Amino acid sequence: MSNNKIYKHKLFEQLVIIGKSLDLTPTQYRLAESRYKAVGKWLSNGEYCLFGTGKRQCFKDGDIYPQGSIRLETTVKPIGQNEFDIDLVFFTPNISSDNITPKFLKELIGNRLKEHETYKNMLTETNRGWCINYADEFHLDITPSLDKQDEPYNTSELVADSKLKNYMTANPKGYSEWFDNSSLVIPVFKMTRELFKSELAFSMESRTINDSVAEIESLPEHEPTKLLLKRFIQIFKRHRDIMFEGKADAPISVIITTLATKSYLFCIQNFNYDNEYDLMLDTLKYMKKYIDIKYGLYWIENPTINSENFAEKWNEKLIKKRNFDTWHDNCNQFFNKFHIDMGQDVFLDSIEEGFGRKPTELIREKYIQKLDDNRKNELIKASATVTATSTPIKAKSNTFYGE
Repeated sequence: MSNNKIYKHKLFEQLVIIGKSLDLTPTQYRLAESRYKAVGKWLSNGEYCLFGTGKRQCFKDGDIYPQGSIRLETTVKPIGQNEFDIDLVFFTPNISSDNITPKFLKELIGNRLKEHETYKNMLTETNRGWCINYADEFHLDITPSLDKQDEPYNTSELVADSKLKNYMTANPKGYSEWFDNSSLVIPVFKMTRELFKSELAFSMESRTINDSVAEIESLPEHEPTKLLLKRFIQIFKRHRDIMFEGKADAPISVIITTLATKSYLFCIQNFNYDNEYDLMLDTLKYMKKYIDIKYGLYWIENPTINSENFAEKWNEKLIKKRNFDTWHDNCNQFFNKFHIDMGQDVFLDSIEEGFGRKPTELIREKYIQKLDDNRKNELIKASATVTATSTPIKAKSNTFYGE
């Protein structure tokens, strides 16, 4: 294997270190799951009286489940704060959209949450639903949804539009399944498996997708390693967060995720790779291939709902499209500037520019630890040589950069 291939593999290992620092910890993961299951149980036990029916409607068959980055395993720790946003859906299958308006459905859910002594003091409104704020832990964003009763054999649901005027089709479960299946498509690298000790070194058989529908659905099993596509997207999103920190109209995660997934599949189907980093570069490079123009409008189609355009707001506010292009160009330039002759100091400065100080400190600490370990090994070897030859040998000192 050439030095350049080794360098790129090692470079990706540094990105994995950064990615892991952006994940929920196992403790946070377990706590998040217990929090949202408790919310789901409380909502499911609520009873409400619908307009004109004169009878109580129970949500006992309601199904609360995660969507978005927590479900896709592409979470990114927010910059400068501890709280993660966890997106949840509360699905109410026994209520028809003919019998309840989006505004009233939201009101019912809010009223039930306000009945809880703890939740009522942590509750804020969102456009479509409610958010429970656990200080220094999580924000649980809850979106109510109804059964799309004219399509009983698929996973489509109805959610309110942002103005609570109408219902619109959504399919978070179908999208998650599409993404999971795409992530499981793994490239065959042109090298032996033993050379990969990072994200590739896991058993396919050990990772299964739970297709069963539970009343309160569990989070995906917490896995300390990630499939490559999930790690790529997490890395892209972190770069986005650093670039647009505090600014409006940043590229949204569902667009980055959708385009990267389609590009990833295209790359695997059409090219061969000998390292993860080159696959990541091409996944990023070909993302814009899947931005379409339909009816004179920018269009990024939801892979599970043909009529849904993730780029809809680009057509209403062109700065969103320009910001995506700027981010994409900047991200390409950033990841293509690393090379085998780059000094460690320049490398670390560049990493901090793209990912922030805290994740970079982890790499810096591991590098210092490696230098210390190497120095200790030199001392041990030197001591053995002194013992054997009785000739004193002075060990070389190490600075941060090994000079």
